[in-house]
Amino acid sequence: MVLLNTTNPINKVVIYIIVIVMSLLVSFATKRGFSTGCNTARSTISKRTFGFSSSWSQGSSHQGGSASAAANNFAAASANLMPYNITVAYQPKDREESNLFKSKNHKPSPAQKSPTGEDNLFVSEKSKDGYIALGVADGVGGWSEAGYDSSAISRELCASMKTIFEQQKEHADLTPKGLLADAFKEIQDSPKVEIGGTTACLGILTPDYKLKVANLGDSWCGLFRGYKLINETNFQTHNFNTPYQLAKIPFQIVRQAELEGRRYIIDTPDRADEYSWDLQKDDIIMFATDGVTDNVIPNDIELFLKDKLEQQPKVDLADISQSFVEEVVKVSKDVNFPSAFAQELSRLTGQKYLGGKEDDITVVLVKVT
Repeated sequence: MVLLNTTNPINKVVIYIIVIVMSLLVSFATKRGFSTGCNTARSTISKRTFGFSSSWSQGSSHQGGSASAAANNFAAASANLMPYNITVAYQPKDREESNLFKSKNHKPSPAQKSPTGEDNLFVSEKSKDGYIALGVADGVGGWSEAGYDSSAISRELCASMKTIFEQQKEHADLTPKGLLADAFKEIQDSPKVEIGGTTACLGILTPDYKLKVANLGDSWCGLFRGYKLINETNFQTHNFNTPYQLAKIPFQIVRQAELEGRRYIIDTPDRADEYSWDLQKDDIIMFATDGVTDNVIPNDIELFLKDKLEQQPKVDLADISQSFVEEVVKVSKDVNFPSAFAQELSRLTGQKYLGGKEDDITVVLVKVT
């Protein structure tokens, strides 16, 4: 949530986690679709078993949208921008039954029709000097509960990053953090975003096989070599399930919260962590929102990539990204799956939880060619 408010039930949960009030923690887990350890068989978290013939079989269909359709900020589902092959895949959480994404006048919010839900992504055109910018962003869902379009800020931030990058003539000195800062300034001045918060994880691929990354919040980027994770970004959180976030909030709302003894989380681009990684041929790079990392851990992704690529190295990268998203959707709906979110909740509370965490799932996948 974006608001640290002791009268807000969800924020009470965060506080009660800290003081370990177990009865409310059970309620917290139940709301998110977890089953608690209620018998001997579930007295401990199950071992992770990613044998792909069983645990990661055919992904389930989803009414929210296609897992590999092109996004507004990417002209195609797959592109070969030498020396990089890039593909995207995504699937929004199904919000129809929960009646979320209603605007203040009770009409459907634009977010309800967003192909990526509150997530968004972008992949730039390759610049004349050989650079490519790409990344993901995750709009903070708490704003939809207050009647706002929580997808607007992630969508417009990605659009601004793409536009700014493509309009710049020289890119050698451009950093992802600088690009993020320039785009966020546009968002603050734009009437397209009324209010909202978002995480962001973006990178710049260089013509000399380097990847520069900036990450703010709990979206993620990982670099895999020989199917093994060799580099990754760190999650930035203020508290459990409370990531760093860029926020645009009208002054009068911030002021009213202060008068009531509350405050909003408002982080700035300068708080983003920066990374620079050398790349090699056949490396795999993944940008993902927390719909992925709340459910699966890097070892799961390693097993998936090995299973898909070791026996058929020429498989279409778009098929891999689509299949991956479908499988994450599947485990996110599995009440018995030992998701990363459930394991972290168990670690924090001492109470045993199982179950996937349903969320928007967005991936940008890159193979170095």
